[in-house]
Amino acid sequence: MRLPSISTLKSYINESEQCSGWQDKTGFQILESLTANNIWGYGRVGFFSHDSFKIQKGLLWCQRKNCYVGYLDFEDEMEDYKSFALQCQREIHTTSEENNSSNSIVKRQERGLATQIHQVVWHSATHNFAFPIAYYGINTITAHNLNTLIFNLAARLECIGIHTYGSICDGAGENRIHIKSFDWYASTWSLGDVVEVNFNKNKKSFYAAKIVDSNFERTKFTVCLCDSDKSEKITIDRAFIRPPMPLKLEWNVGELYEFKSPKDNQWYLEKITDFNSIESILSVEITNAEGGNEGWKVFNYHIGKFLRSVYDDQELLANYKTVNPITGEKWFFISDPTHVFKKLRNNLSKSHTGEKNSREIMYNGKEIS
Repeated sequence: MRLPSISTLKSYINESEQCSGWQDKTGFQILESLTANNIWGYGRVGFFSHDSFKIQKGLLWCQRKNCYVGYLDFEDEMEDYKSFALQCQREIHTTSEENNSSNSIVKRQERGLATQIHQVVWHSATHNFAFPIAYYGINTITAHNLNTLIFNLAARLECIGIHTYGSICDGAGENRIHIKSFDWYASTWSLGDVVEVNFNKNKKSFYAAKIVDSNFERTKFTVCLCDSDKSEKITIDRAFIRPPMPLKLEWNVGELYEFKSPKDNQWYLEKITDFNSIESILSVEITNAEGGNEGWKVFNYHIGKFLRSVYDDQELLANYKTVNPITGEKWFFISDPTHVFKKLRNNLSKSHTGEKNSREIMYNGKEIS
């Protein structure tokens, strides 16, 4: 399998008259192509490959229309190339934000002259079929933008019955960052969602808060406390925000939970010591900040305010770390497949000869990586 190339892009633009970003006609074209190739059922389940490459001399980008305007071979006529670049820059300053393409992944950001193209191709998992979905003119692309771009394209294909379950890219540094930094929660949180926030930034006490705003990159969120009469809004880094644990429906005597002390509003690890089913009262015992033991009784209708499950990162990550935030389906990232599989093949083929690479992983006596 080949990752997207310049020749693929040229053919794509010339034959389909495509512009930057997703277009509805792309959906009709891929469906027509699948039907013409008699691909149905599981043949319409697949994955993306995506890659960036520099805009080379001769590939001219019109910033106003957000698309290529042609292919020129200037050779030594660099003055013409510089003149075209200046023209694009003037258009950037004269074109209002409202007239910018809604497909642009740099929306809400200052636009500059595109220096790279990022292309996304859809591949069938069961047939030898590949179709370019979209390309984008970019300067640089952040991990957040790349995540948003990929999953939005997957959602659009899902609407026309084409299912996508993963993405493949090369081993470039920005791609590795994109995979490692994938933040399912930050990508899906919206205004009004309830999260837990550590306002003291000590990673100890988290409080329920409601999201009221965020920056474009989803690295900072503005929140307000849920259990407070004050309407004060606080902006805080993503690192000090976490999703809440699922609501607890059953509370068992002897199990550990977290209890918010009415004395200082701090959360403490506690154990339920008794449950009065007649009066619906839970008895809990905590070790306070001074090291002493305290006993408290919690009425059933106050449980949600004072009791919560012990936070379990692994439980949450296991459920959502690799889930498409738009479709809810499992998602798989693969980085640098050509290198990985080639190395695996070479290592297996020579494992019986006694030769070894400097980096090796042994399995059942054979080097596999």
